[in-house]
Amino acid sequence: MLGGRRRRRPTRRAAAAPRWINRTTAALVALGVIGALALSLFVVQALEIRSLRRDLAELHAAEQAATVEQGALRERLAEADDLDAVEEEARERLGWVRPGEEKVVFVEPEEE
Repeated sequence: MLGGRRRRRPTRRAAAAPRWINRTTAALVALGVIGALALSLFVVQALEIRSLRRDLAELHAAEQAATVEQGALRERLAEADDLDAVEEEARERLGWVRPGEEKVVFVEPEEE
């Protein structure tokens, strides 16, 4: 040892991998990343389709309910055009009477 310097022992370096292995590894990693992205897009689209199908089913149910309600309203409208039905409704709900008729209301005595 002259001058206080130590000689380093030569270290063993790992044998360098052939180029084709590095390229293959890079290609596999790239394919893995592309596959993961494609899979994530597929999953997102599948979830969106499921949500849209659920919304469509709800809209069909709402449409059927509206169709039933529309039929009931058409029936009421047809009854409103019938003068006899209008008169009967006015007598029952509003207590109306025709001129010359007398209305009789029975009042039951209150019990104490």
